[in-house]
Amino acid sequence: MTTKTYETIIIGAGISGLACANHLQKHGKDFLLISKDIGGRIRTSEDGTANYGAFFVCSDYENVLPFVTLQSRIRLSDFCFHENETAYQFYGPRLFLYLHQFMKIKQHLKQFRNALQTFRKTAEKTSQKKAIEADPLLYSLYIKDADDFVKENRLEPGTDKYLSKALYSTTFSPVSDMNAFSFLQFLLPLITPIYAFRFEKQTLTSSFQDTILIDTATDINRTADQYKIKTNTDTFLAKNLVLATEISWSSQFASIKEMNTPVSTHMLHIRGTPKPLIARKTYQLFCHPSMVQSIADLGDGAYLFYYKDTQPPLEHYFHNPQVITHHFWDPAGRIHGHVLTESDRGKNMYLIGDYNIAGLEEAYITGMYAANQIITSA
Repeated sequence: MTTKTYETIIIGAGISGLACANHLQKHGKDFLLISKDIGGRIRTSEDGTANYGAFFVCSDYENVLPFVTLQSRIRLSDFCFHENETAYQFYGPRLFLYLHQFMKIKQHLKQFRNALQTFRKTAEKTSQKKAIEADPLLYSLYIKDADDFVKENRLEPGTDKYLSKALYSTTFSPVSDMNAFSFLQFLLPLITPIYAFRFEKQTLTSSFQDTILIDTATDINRTADQYKIKTNTDTFLAKNLVLATEISWSSQFASIKEMNTPVSTHMLHIRGTPKPLIARKTYQLFCHPSMVQSIADLGDGAYLFYYKDTQPPLEHYFHNPQVITHHFWDPAGRIHGHVLTESDRGKNMYLIGDYNIAGLEEAYITGMYAANQIITSA
């Protein structure tokens, strides 16, 4: 048997692996994409009506937008906030108590968004680690605890009342566990339109469908100037290796000793009739230490129900709830910590994904970066 040889092998077909493959394909490069599935944590229900992974995209996701279909816009007026047994909407009399803080956080967000947009362009050709370290604002935010940022800017009351709930629903984390970079990144929907979406997997993969192998990589070794990749069914050789898997798996091959802490969450796809507690708005946001993180009304009689470790009683929120499916996202991302991991691991090995920064656009750009390094080094 002759071992198949490729210029590049990509392991993992989440958004970063697909981005790398797409970029290599555009430049006529030889590669093989090995993955157990297509889409990674971008997962949908069997009928395609619900996103189980990433739930929304921002309107400034320049690289991701060509591969999604925008659906309904998600607005602040769609949210209901929950604190103990109290529920309140975003636009209400109590908001006036926090207007000054909201104006202040919007100024920080505008400054952050400008820096982030520049960073995204830089990160296409420079690793995330180096690009963040080269930007004084972004680096200072990355190494600062979110709690400290909130206190320094006197944002505690508004954060406790509104922002902590918005962040808990999207990061599955209390503010105390986050860095200031992630704190601002996940609040960008306050100034940037966001939309529910449908991932157009076929649009993204159509040009390189024949280079995808549905299989699982089981071992990697470097022999001379090549990588030897074993899967459940075959063995391959490659000059370049791109690891687009979750970092806890990649770390054993990429010599990574320290990494940011993962967050996890459970998700239930439920059909049921909502009780008055959650019937008023489309999106219900909770806060730590509630086991419930968020509930999203899909508009077809079904809901997405996110919760931490122990499933709360569904009957508290629904009449006659029926669970369609359950997923445990472990990890759902890595946003706890201040560790910046280098993508270029040397010897033509690249690590891509969301291990430094969560988010579809940022993960996509890491795939572009690895592809650009391979293209320019050829």
